[in-house]
Amino acid sequence: MKSKGEVLYRIVSWDSHLLNGLLPKEPAGPLYNFDSPEGCIRRLHFPHCEIGKGKAKLTVAHVAGGKVDIIQPLTVTDTHVIVNIQHLSPFGLTLPRTGSPIRAQVLLFYKRMTEHGKSKLHIHLLPANVPVIEVQRQHKSYTYIDTTSSCDLKLEKKYKLLCNSTETDYTLQPEAAIFCRECSPNYHPTFEVQLSIEAAEVTLTLLDRKGKEVWTSPPVLLTDAGAASLQLEGVLTSWINTNQSSFRNLNQ
Repeated sequence: MKSKGEVLYRIVSWDSHLLNGLLPKEPAGPLYNFDSPEGCIRRLHFPHCEIGKGKAKLTVAHVAGGKVDIIQPLTVTDTHVIVNIQHLSPFGLTLPRTGSPIRAQVLLFYKRMTEHGKSKLHIHLLPANVPVIEVQRQHKSYTYIDTTSSCDLKLEKKYKLLCNSTETDYTLQPEAAIFCRECSPNYHPTFEVQLSIEAAEVTLTLLDRKGKEVWTSPPVLLTDAGAASLQLEGVLTSWINTNQSSFRNLNQ
């Protein structure tokens, strides 16, 4: 940066006309829209999730005036693509379609539904360069469970989830799902496990189509996650009760 200044970004959609402009390439990460004083930023570092030779084919898409220009990187490290820029507008990583595995992450979100005596555990399979905080922002009513999440997954391949719980009464759906490169701003759960609210612990295992284990969690303590969820719910309820008159005034 040439001078001090605030840099803001948000993740926007790769809409259909942008995707058509990428062919034969495809998105290799989120599309970032930056906001900063003109000339403040001269170089950007984009996190990528490619493994081995795949990273050598990474390029950067620059979206301006409804058109997509492909920029060759200044350099590509094991974790980032570095590119020089002249103007701020949406930027995102691109890559020719490949069947090679990529670095991925398994994210867990938990929610107690005390009125139904049930709880939900959402499991997200995502590329490693999707910011966790962006997923958290979309699922604020769920408690994020911080656990080992890293694994290598192949795009467009089917994976099966196994759940081992202290309670035998649970429902897992779907049993298997195809791993896709999620580059949109919306991050939906890949799997959902519905459990008894009494379930204290689960262990999750992800298998490929040959039955080989590609990721497994340590024992996930749902009691701790549930306590955090209830504590947050209590704080919010207390705050709403305290400010109830203000809410009425705002909604009149």
